[in-house]
Amino acid sequence: MLKEPKAREQIEEILDQQEYQAFNNDSRNTLQIWWDELKAWLADLLSRLFPSMENTSGTAGNILIFVIILVIVLLAAWIITYLVSSNRNRRNKVTKPFQSGEELDWSFHQHVAEAKKYEDVEDYSLATRHLFLGLLLNFHERNWLVAKIWKTNWEYYDELRREQRELAEFFFNFALLFDRGTYGKQKIGKDDYLSYRDIALKWINDTDQDL
Repeated sequence: MLKEPKAREQIEEILDQQEYQAFNNDSRNTLQIWWDELKAWLADLLSRLFPSMENTSGTAGNILIFVIILVIVLLAAWIITYLVSSNRNRRNKVTKPFQSGEELDWSFHQHVAEAKKYEDVEDYSLATRHLFLGLLLNFHERNWLVAKIWKTNWEYYDELRREQRELAEFFFNFALLFDRGTYGKQKIGKDDYLSYRDIALKWINDTDQDL
């Protein structure tokens, strides 16, 4: 009979201890516990590396927040860069500018003349197509790339980037416009066409004088 009250008193003493009360009153979720433990670990590391540093716990929290934000920004930048690059490569690898051997057999002069005909009747999609093919064949004549019916615009861009780097970016953007009109079935507007026509003709006329 005497043992039961004594045992009850011991249990009450245990329940009243600070360690148990702290555990019992801990309302933190798993993420909060993990965050506090990570801050404590980093604070301990900082206190060892920089003993004179004050408010180590607060500094550790700020550093963790900065690192997490930096990782998120870098990861987002990588994902965006990867998606843009992947989409660019995918689009260019499937677009072959020459649809027939006859188009490849034409001279660049013929394609330029054909582009002018379509420009006069305001069919800027076909004008864009022939002007692009004329420019491509002109570059072939200049030995800046090798035109083949099975090659894609991406392969031409890669070749041109090695031979005439300053032209590569213009060619790439012109190829996108060509792709929109030829494979995307989009109607090319006058302004879009003219924005590339003058530069393309300048290169064709300048190089034509040396052929």
